[in-house]
Amino acid sequence: MRSYKDTVVYFDKTPKGIACPHFYELRWAFGCNFDCQWCYLLGTSFGKKHFRAYDINVVLRHTSRALREIQEPQIFNSGELSDSYPNHPSIQAIMDLFETQTRHKLLLLTKTANASSLIKKTRKQVIYSCSLNALPVSTRWEKLAPSPFDRINAAKQVADAGYEVRARIDPIVPVEGWRDQYADLVDMMSDVSFSRITLGTLRGRQRTINFAKKLCKDTSWTEYFSTTTKWGKKLSDESRFEIYTFILDLLKPGTASVCKETDEMVARLGLKNARCNCVW
Repeated sequence: MRSYKDTVVYFDKTPKGIACPHFYELRWAFGCNFDCQWCYLLGTSFGKKHFRAYDINVVLRHTSRALREIQEPQIFNSGELSDSYPNHPSIQAIMDLFETQTRHKLLLLTKTANASSLIKKTRKQVIYSCSLNALPVSTRWEKLAPSPFDRINAAKQVADAGYEVRARIDPIVPVEGWRDQYADLVDMMSDVSFSRITLGTLRGRQRTINFAKKLCKDTSWTEYFSTTTKWGKKLSDESRFEIYTFILDLLKPGTASVCKETDEMVARLGLKNARCNCVW
């Protein structure tokens, strides 16, 4: 697969034994200002994860070329190395570019609670994906992000405006009373017609943990780890299975998948053919 000047990059580095499909990243910016204490960008950026947008003219030029030359329909994920920030002028220009063709779609992945630019102008080639968590988990570790309730309200407005809307519940953390907390979250989500919901349990690579500690983040979340996989530290297999089965039972059958899980866990959950957030 071809990369387009580091703007449109094909992600194919999934470790063997981990279920994570290949997809295109649209690198229009780097970083995020929501200060989530476990953010993997802490490790990716060696601690320098403040948000900065790239030169929009360069981004548009390279993206336009990718849209022309990539023949098989793809989803371009704009929220892999930054929040997608739907009201940012650069993202609005990128969304408009995607509307000039019908082959590919742009995926917005965000924790924001203001999607006014989407509501004002419906775009057929844009998918909105809402990143969510249980209220006590978000309050404790997603320091500057809007409340999950406000994010869901924004997602409903976007769905009502005619967009396909997806959701990620990630990272799920088994805090005290987690069943009630995540059941409440799923109940809050019921007013939105999410086409797809992707679940992910708490995980962390050592470099992320190291920089979180170095920057004096709240690393109490690391206390939940008890095993190591090829995608970093995780909860135990049994704990993850318990969490997934509990939440999957609350969701509409056929709408859910899991993120960056082991092949064994995916098979055990019966989700081998499920489609996740980043792909068609």
